[in-house]
Amino acid sequence: MVVSNQHPDNGHKVYRQDIWWSDKWDPKEYGKEYDFSRPFFTQFAELFQDIPLPSLNVEYTTMVNSEYCNGAATLKNCYLCFRADHGEDCAYLTSITYMKDCFDQTFSDRSELSYFSSKLLNCYQCFYSYNCDNCQDVWFSRDLIGCSNCIGCIGLRNKKYHIFNKPVTKEEFGDTLKKFDFGSYKNTENFKKEVKEFMLKFPRKEYYGKNAINSSGDYLYNVKNVLNSFIVSDGENCKFVQFIKPPVRNSMDYTMFGMNGEWIYESAWVGLTVNTIKFGVWDYGAHHLEYSFGCHSSGNLFGCVGIRGGEYCILNKQYSKEEYEALVPKIIKHMNDMPYRDARGREYRYGEMFPVELSPWAYNESLADEWFPSSKEDALAKGFSWRDPDKKEYQDATVNIPDHSKDVGDDILNGILKCVSCGKNYLLIRIELDFYRRFNVPIPRKCPSCRTRERLDEFNPIKLYSRKCAKCGKDIQTSYAPERPEIVYCEQCYQNEVA
Repeated sequence: MVVSNQHPDNGHKVYRQDIWWSDKWDPKEYGKEYDFSRPFFTQFAELFQDIPLPSLNVEYTTMVNSEYCNGAATLKNCYLCFRADHGEDCAYLTSITYMKDCFDQTFSDRSELSYFSSKLLNCYQCFYSYNCDNCQDVWFSRDLIGCSNCIGCIGLRNKKYHIFNKPVTKEEFGDTLKKFDFGSYKNTENFKKEVKEFMLKFPRKEYYGKNAINSSGDYLYNVKNVLNSFIVSDGENCKFVQFIKPPVRNSMDYTMFGMNGEWIYESAWVGLTVNTIKFGVWDYGAHHLEYSFGCHSSGNLFGCVGIRGGEYCILNKQYSKEEYEALVPKIIKHMNDMPYRDARGREYRYGEMFPVELSPWAYNESLADEWFPSSKEDALAKGFSWRDPDKKEYQDATVNIPDHSKDVGDDILNGILKCVSCGKNYLLIRIELDFYRRFNVPIPRKCPSCRTRERLDEFNPIKLYSRKCAKCGKDIQTSYAPERPEIVYCEQCYQNEVA
């Protein structure tokens, strides 16, 4: 038995990590001769179904005591971390790099000893905070740069000892922090509501980020000519890209990963120095790939699955350079002359991403459902598959969680908890409990998935709206919908008043 992100019912064979990454098998043994009497995607689907997939999609040899993580590399002593690189002694992280002793973090980098936050950069001991850069000892704050010892603050720059944006003495700050007593779950939840109302009084910039030259979207940092894109750093000449770790160049319709990606088109989850990838999924350290899945350290492949360190292959069959270069144009022409038709009659020719019905994951198992939540009926109507929850009875909680973390005993580590939101069971691990006690934060009442959902709800949607600056009336494009209650300024007005 193995832990896997492949459902037992999806029909794919699964290999253990150590076997899949080893030389005990050769993906080229599954190679197929191209058949010009059938559509390309039909042949690719058969190959994809034949070749074993890894139980998890990680850099296996770089993972230390981190068996329950996925989409990850270079983790040590981590638990339930996803889309994560370079982490140590962490749990419940998504889309992070270089994090240590952190819990419940999303889209954060190079931070330590922080909890339940998103978009932290170079931060230390930040709690329940969002979009903070070079901050420490910050609670329930948003959009801070270079700040320390702040509670419930927004839009501050290089400030110390502030509560609700007002300066206090060091002694007043310490006394107030004790008074708030965030170790109480009740106190924490009430304070979240108070902070949310307070922050509506302050303007927001039309986009999160800085140094965005001739660019549009949100969460953009140090970018130039990056259009309609979201969560991108150190990027140039890109359009419609999302969730990319820096740097990225000259790419379009590219989702997830990065870390030195260039000339990427209609691809997802490719990175670690990749270039010239079209229609690729889960490719590391590769170049000049088209219609590939899980091909690492490879180049010049077309319609291949699982090739590692290979070159000049089509449908996993080896060719010479001359044969490859002569055959690929013929296949492209054939893809246009004989398009693939999916179950709903939609046609797929060369230049389009894989048909969604080929995905081994259902819609509600994918990143899409995190940002574009859908009902089962709507997903099926659009041609996606859907995975109903496994039929099982979730147990009632075997331990009661006290309101205050100081009243929690070690027996909770052996108990079963039940999420107050979705009803699923979850548990606590030792390093997590020690963290809660050390920093006086309450035991979570929600499961890790629902906690991630709560943090994602703090992000603006991946969509731009036309709106007017609330200060000067200028037309702006922003991810704040016109009907939302936030006060939104254009960048110039925001810089003049806030920064």
